[in-house]
Amino acid sequence: MDVIDVIDVIKNRRSIRKYKDEELEPVLIEKLLQAANWAPSAGNSQPWEFVVARDEFAKKISNEFYKFAKEYIPSAPYIPEKEKQRMLEYSKNFGGAPCHIIVSYPKLEDNFKREEALKASCAAIQNILLQAKAMGLGTVWIGSRLNHSEKVKEILAMPEDRLIAGIIPIGYPDMEPIAPQRQSPDLKEKVKWMGF
Repeated sequence: MDVIDVIDVIKNRRSIRKYKDEELEPVLIEKLLQAANWAPSAGNSQPWEFVVARDEFAKKISNEFYKFAKEYIPSAPYIPEKEKQRMLEYSKNFGGAPCHIIVSYPKLEDNFKREEALKASCAAIQNILLQAKAMGLGTVWIGSRLNHSEKVKEILAMPEDRLIAGIIPIGYPDMEPIAPQRQSPDLKEKVKWMGF
């Protein structure tokens, strides 16, 4: 069995906010969905479900994001002023991403079970992001208020008993962002070793 250095894929993955004007073959999307479907889950519950949106559906979701972003981005304190206009442009259509994968999980009454379902669905999202990078595709994980939008759920014909874990625009990247610095790169402030 070949040794795969997954850390290289992890370290080189970036959030892509500009995409080439190229459609994705359905076989590539299916490969991403297969990766997602192999995520770990509590009790092997596999609570995730996926919606793949493009064309008019992707545009409608982007429009909802833009409505939120044009109010939010100008006053967001963590976005540098010089980046705000670029972020607003990106928010109009998710940088031209031709396809979105929306990952949902069940709206369970039990808080612990609902949290487990969300965690598993987030693991599925991470699998999509890493598989996409390994295939030369770009992604970004949208985890904003858009995930709580009733209008977005309506666009997706999502049942009331489902919640959105993330919206993932996907396409061929048309940018190469530099790696952001890690907080505590030596991990001294992030790790407590016990019993060593």
